[in-house]
Amino acid sequence: MSHTKKDTSSQLSGSNQNSNILLEAGVYVLDFFNQHGKSGLTYHNYQHTVELVGLIEKIGNATEGVHPFSKEIIEIAQLAAWFYNTGYLKNYDHHAAQSVEYAKVFLENNQFATDRIQRVINCINVPKSGDAPSTDEQQLFSDALNSLQTCTSFFEKSPLLRLEWELVQNRYLSNFDWNQIQLQYLLQVRFYTPYAKIHFEPIIAQNILLQKSKVEKNKLTGPTSLEEDGTIRKFQGLERKLPSSAIQTFFRANYRNHINLSAIADNKANIMISVNAILISVLISLLTYKNITETTPMVLMPVVIFMVINMISLVFAVLSIRPKVTSLNNEATKTAVAKRNIIFFGNFVNLDLEKYEESVDAMFRDGELLYGNMVRDLYYLGKVLDKKYRYLTIAYNTFMIGFVTTVITFLIAILF
Repeated sequence: MSHTKKDTSSQLSGSNQNSNILLEAGVYVLDFFNQHGKSGLTYHNYQHTVELVGLIEKIGNATEGVHPFSKEIIEIAQLAAWFYNTGYLKNYDHHAAQSVEYAKVFLENNQFATDRIQRVINCINVPKSGDAPSTDEQQLFSDALNSLQTCTSFFEKSPLLRLEWELVQNRYLSNFDWNQIQLQYLLQVRFYTPYAKIHFEPIIAQNILLQKSKVEKNKLTGPTSLEEDGTIRKFQGLERKLPSSAIQTFFRANYRNHINLSAIADNKANIMISVNAILISVLISLLTYKNITETTPMVLMPVVIFMVINMISLVFAVLSIRPKVTSLNNEATKTAVAKRNIIFFGNFVNLDLEKYEESVDAMFRDGELLYGNMVRDLYYLGKVLDKKYRYLTIAYNTFMIGFVTTVITFLIAILF
């Protein structure tokens, strides 16, 4: 205990504290946390307590345009700070009342004046009451606590509070609910001392702005509805307003890739069609040239084989490039069904203008429907590409096999 007291005393001496009651309080609270500490208190812990005590001294001794607070006021506020978090160790849900009990017992045992004990108790109860602090020590304590919890490393430390709720209270919140709670808390914070108004109000204003942007982002992906089996509906709740940049990039890149792949397939098909058409024309001319089949009959077999192979390759090349328009909707299709596939022209050309406009309007007003349409359109584009490349593969393989077969047949006919 003497070693603990020495360490705590050295900390407080660095804070220019001259009151023995503060030294004793620091030693008592440290020992209290050592004996009753909980692993789940990741936020309201001893570190939080020490930072709060030090911040009270910093604000109380500041001379920002006014005289600093008296030592008595600072002492009252710091005593309240020492015991503020002790209640979390015993009764998390009613921590303020428990902290008051611990502070009262300690101060009475140290023959602290009754009126000053009540002032310490009033400081501890200020955050719970929700009322504006009415005395100097209450304002000092309130500003230090609010600045510590909303300004100093707010975004780094607030996840620790969320974790503490989960570990201690089994209170699990979605990102949407958590960010809403944090924003409301920031909006309710008020500062009263000159130092806090000058140094902390600009910080909390910036934090409010950043937290509000988080809430707005969460609104785009707000509460989701579930299917009958308990799963989240596909694409539901991804966006409520404009698509985010990441989703825009996804669709833009995929559409571009599909279009490029389709153009590549068409170019390859055109090459195969041109080559086969030219070769077939040449072979027909060769076969009809005078009486070549009578004078050199050995070339007849290779030429016929090559012509047949070229014809097969040409047919598959034409099939791969031949346009095929899918049509999933017609005039009899109900609007509820038609609006699910409305992007591709083949799906809406058979609809009348009024039904088409109604379907597009419904799609623009429903992020789930919009994403569903775009995904289904990508899917059918992929199906078209799959068929196109399968035909093209057959055309090229047939041409390659036919060319090799023709050459081998020709060599056999010439040599043997």
